[in-house]
Amino acid sequence: MSTIYRLQFLLIAAAAILAAAFPANAQTTLEAVKQKGVLVAGSSAEYPPFEYVADGKLVGYDVDMAEEITRRMGVKVAWEKIDFKGIVAALTAKRVDVLITALTWTPERAERIAFSDPYFDAGIGAITPRSSAIEKAADLTGRKVGVQLGSSGERYVRETIGSKVGQLLTYDSITLAINDLKNGRVEAVVNPLPVLRYAVRNDSGFRYTAVWDTRVVGINTRLEDKELLAEINRHLGDLKREGFLAKLETKWFGPNQ
Repeated sequence: MSTIYRLQFLLIAAAAILAAAFPANAQTTLEAVKQKGVLVAGSSAEYPPFEYVADGKLVGYDVDMAEEITRRMGVKVAWEKIDFKGIVAALTAKRVDVLITALTWTPERAERIAFSDPYFDAGIGAITPRSSAIEKAADLTGRKVGVQLGSSGERYVRETIGSKVGQLLTYDSITLAINDLKNGRVEAVVNPLPVLRYAVRNDSGFRYTAVWDTRVVGINTRLEDKELLAEINRHLGDLKREGFLAKLETKWFGPNQ
């Protein structure tokens, strides 16, 4: 093979490698979602009233919000239930397109996944039996406390009270933690307050504390999916300005939440 032909061969081979590595028609996640007409959303499905299963159907604040956002995007939402402890990994592994599951912003999570503009401020607090003397975080010292594994409630207790807690019990879902509180196995459950308020709204034997620390939640995309995140933020902004999210808050949490 002559030098010229050899050079041509190498140039063609190099071009083929580059084309494979950087295809000209590579789709963004947003483009792929709009092409297939479906946004696949991951949810724990065990976080009432944000999302939970009732009569075999996923319902809640996040569900109503997601359906309105995807309607405005011109697509449908398809839900995939994922254990909360593995929900971030499911997004980064591209099992789902987004997470719509009232995930609280933390610095560690923000290094792995992107957060939309906040759509709810879910401050940290606790629920306790009505007779309990627990009012502030320091009152958890020496107590048996329940938290959802991997949640902002667990993070808050570990960072704020740490080893001063008598015993910290972790649960795969917040519902299991609340059930143990009602059965007397723990003395308090720490979590974002909206979920806790909802859990004891009709139970006079329990009460919730004041907000101990502010926490905001958002919709999540992969870090590289900037176009999809921008689209979600645009619709979230519209929903806030139009009062849609305020109506959802009244619907799912009551007028004074």
